[in-house]
Amino acid sequence: MVCKLPFYDTNGLLNLLDKAFNSEFVCSSKSLEEIEHIKVSDRKDQEIKYKARKLIRLLDENKDKYDVVIPNNITFETLNNFQLEKTPDNIIMACAYDYNKNCKPITFISDDICCKVLARNIFDLDVEGISNNNYVEYKGFKEVVLNETEMAYFYSNLKTNIYDLLINEYLIIKNSDGGIVDTYRWNGEDNLSLYKKPIKSMAFGDKLKPKDIYQSMVIDSIIHNTITAISGKAGSGKSLLSLMCAMYLIETGKYDRLVVMFNPSKTRGASDMGFYGGSFIEKAMQNSIGNILITKFGDKCAVEMLMQQEKLRLVSVADARGMEIRDNEILYLTECQNTSVELLKLCLSRASSGSKIIIEGDFTSQVDSYLYDGNNNGMKRAIEVLKGEDIFGYIELQNIWRSKLAELVDKF
Repeated sequence: MVCKLPFYDTNGLLNLLDKAFNSEFVCSSKSLEEIEHIKVSDRKDQEIKYKARKLIRLLDENKDKYDVVIPNNITFETLNNFQLEKTPDNIIMACAYDYNKNCKPITFISDDICCKVLARNIFDLDVEGISNNNYVEYKGFKEVVLNETEMAYFYSNLKTNIYDLLINEYLIIKNSDGGIVDTYRWNGEDNLSLYKKPIKSMAFGDKLKPKDIYQSMVIDSIIHNTITAISGKAGSGKSLLSLMCAMYLIETGKYDRLVVMFNPSKTRGASDMGFYGGSFIEKAMQNSIGNILITKFGDKCAVEMLMQQEKLRLVSVADARGMEIRDNEILYLTECQNTSVELLKLCLSRASSGSKIIIEGDFTSQVDSYLYDGNNNGMKRAIEVLKGEDIFGYIELQNIWRSKLAELVDKF
């Protein structure tokens, strides 16, 4: 089987950024011209201009990782033969066609639907979308459907990693009807059952009853792992699970304090209300973190009482440098999709070896600044780097439980 090089158009390079440099690739000099133009254009928004600047830096730093095809007479003869105009997109596709024909086999990579159609139907190239290119999604779990014979084999070989799980990755076992039979966590030596004890918290006044198997895996990961990452759509239970498990661990004497670290970012597209008066705590309680805590703990008085009892502490990521999360503390990074790689590295480096860390957010649809987009997203990068480590667990929650409306709004 011939291994084909990815040939990225301008769209592909801007969306992938540093991920494009994970392997050798090819592009056209016309794409480089377009990227330079985007960088200085008055008609482009700040987000796409930021991506263009970052991509130019990456291209300069990784000169040995890609080939550039410069359009020539053969390129324009190709366009004439296919009766196509000399537009930038057509020139890029003609470069890909000539490289595929005369140099090495390529796969044309783009999410531009027009380019994909022309590349496939006119230039007869292999075409893939960006989301399909060399990316295996990691959700923190695998789901398998087993018949009776396969189940019997699995249960008699619990110390064997039959399904190639990473350490602390979960396995959801289903029967032929799709019903969930069992769930295990691979710890590197054995498949272990999930934590079964009820999670009680006086601060919440009720037991935490997981609504699905994915929430059960979150609870298990928080209990057993030093650091747990939780992602999912709005209303999937990320913050409720995080706070209730943290308070359960504090009330049972395993930890003394919950340190909630947050980035007071303005919601993307929203107007700035300007200066917030009062002390740091008063300002924080007027921010989104205040809304999260008040909603989950019931009212403002309950939150303030926990702070007075020194069971709860609020810290802005702006004040993270120089502080330390001690052995008796739980660090909870909420809305973690609003961190860059460098910012999250700074926050996580504050934790001592005996502390516990919970990070949660939705890096697929709730990122509030272009500074945290794509491969510069701290939460996304943390999952990519830490998956398979024996101190780390991750779960992508699959269901929205807040309301039918929240589920419908997710389709917008």
